Amino acid sequence: MSYNSYRERGMERVMQRKRKIRHNVAMVIAALVVICICVLGVIGIKNTFFSKNKQDGNIGNIDNAAVVDERKDEGRIEKDVYIENVAVGGMDYDEAKKSIDAFVSEMSDKVINIDIDGNILSTNLKELGLSCESEKAIDDAFLMEDAGKVTMTFSIDEDVVCDYLKENSKDFTKTARNASLKRENGQFTIIKARKGKSVDVEATCSNISAVINSGIAGQAQINVSAVIVTEEPEYKTADVKKCTDVLGKYSTQYNASQTDRTANVKNAAAFIDGKVLYPGDELSVADTIYPLTEDNGYKLAPSYVSGQVVDSLGGGVCQVSTTLYNAVLLAELQVVERFPHSMVVNYVKPSMDAAIAGDYKDLKFKNNTKAPIYIQAYVDGGIITFTIYGDETRSPSRTIKYESEIVQEIKPGADVVTKDNTKPESYTSVTQQAHVGYIANLYKVVYENGAEVSRDKVNYSRYNAEPRHIIVGTKKDDKKDKKSDKDDESKSDKKKDSKTDKTNKNNSTKTDKNNNKSSDKTDNSSSSVESSDSSSNADNQDNKAQDSSQTSGDNSESKQETPVTDNTQSEAADKPAE
Repeated sequence: MSYNSYRERGMERVMQRKRKIRHNVAMVIAALVVICICVLGVIGIKNTFFSKNKQDGNIGNIDNAAVVDERKDEGRIEKDVYIENVAVGGMDYDEAKKSIDAFVSEMSDKVINIDIDGNILSTNLKELGLSCESEKAIDDAFLMEDAGKVTMTFSIDEDVVCDYLKENSKDFTKTARNASLKRENGQFTIIKARKGKSVDVEATCSNISAVINSGIAGQAQINVSAVIVTEEPEYKTADVKKCTDVLGKYSTQYNASQTDRTANVKNAAAFIDGKVLYPGDELSVADTIYPLTEDNGYKLAPSYVSGQVVDSLGGGVCQVSTTLYNAVLLAELQVVERFPHSMVVNYVKPSMDAAIAGDYKDLKFKNNTKAPIYIQAYVDGGIITFTIYGDETRSPSRTIKYESEIVQEIKPGADVVTKDNTKPESYTSVTQQAHVGYIANLYKVVYENGAEVSRDKVNYSRYNAEPRHIIVGTKKDDKKDKKSDKDDESKSDKKKDSKTDKTNKNNSTKTDKNNNKSSDKTDNSSSSVESSDSSSNADNQDNKAQDSSQTSGDNSESKQETPVTDNTQSEAADKPAE
């Protein structure tokens, strides 16, 4: 190949490279042109958008702090600019702020009427915590370049509004009331049911907030309707009409001559009388009759405290709970809580009692039937009776009874003797009779057509034994001691006289001596018998006094009745009276 051919090919390759470079440069320039066109288009659209927003008075979300500060320094808001209906055009910052503060104060004094089911509750917006961003509104006004209007946003404190509604709507609301019963003169009177009406506080608060946020400048008063919630009573007249059957009835006797104890029994029974329990409701006797205070009508009467019979406020109320307990058993209601006394009581058999004491012994039971029950108490003439009325659904052929079974008898133990050095040795007084302890069970026996079909244990009860408590005197009798000293002196004188007689009668005959000795023995024997009889009479008198004291203690104990415990241990000294 010739030299020229090589040269031509070299030149052709150079030209190809140049053409490729020119092509690439052209492509880059074209791309730059397209990019510039796009940027200019975006800038144009952006300027158009913000220009329109300025004309409408809406400033947007740009940080205009520097612009605002600059315009505030220059002096005044553009002409024909309004904040709400307040003309602020041509004003400087201080003038605009004064005008807007006056406007906000006027808005705070506006009256708002809340319609609660036809009842009007009125207040002003200030009471509901009205607030607004007045500073922001003034700043927006300074940003206006043309005439326009700045809208203020008002709001209320919803927590304040809710508290206000809860407190002030009470008089316009009613709680739902179930139909109920009242028994007078042997007849039931039905108390009709009532629908409940209440304010839905949260929903009403939301309504008020919506009205305030929508704009309040042009309104003379603000009117809002509360959201009312209607509640239907659960039990109506038809339900309580079923409460006419006697489900359970029980009576116990008390000593009406014990006036304070009788007053306690009547007072506690009155708190329970007339109670209506709807299905599922639970009654606590302690909660119903407490507190056991003078202000609540109670008096001092005998009760059990730590194994002792003492006077305490409310003594005797346990007979009320015990009588009710047995009526509840016969009605076959659900016993939730029950405790025995610490020692046995005399008005029911062991395991059939129910003690009330402090906050640790109570009788609680629940209405486990499908209808309301009514509890009636009657106290008069030494008898307390509880009657439970309801809807009888048990078969007429089915009957029940409860049997007390004593499992073990616990002896009281030795007397507890207290010595009293202010009383003579002959003094003995019984302050508390002994109490026999028991362990007992209560059984529920069910009969169908007179035949026993089941026997189930209802409870286990333990009653503590308590020994007799007596006081004995230890003081010496001074008169008796002096008499004893005189008797000893007399015996000594007689011995001396006897020796003298024997000396003087040495010459007497043996028969005379024997006769004299016989006579002396007879006299001594007679003196001994008299002394013994006197001592015996004194002992008999002391024994009679002691027996009289014991008898009195028995009578007093038979009249007393006290609460007892389910525990197997003795009651603590600081526990309340039963």
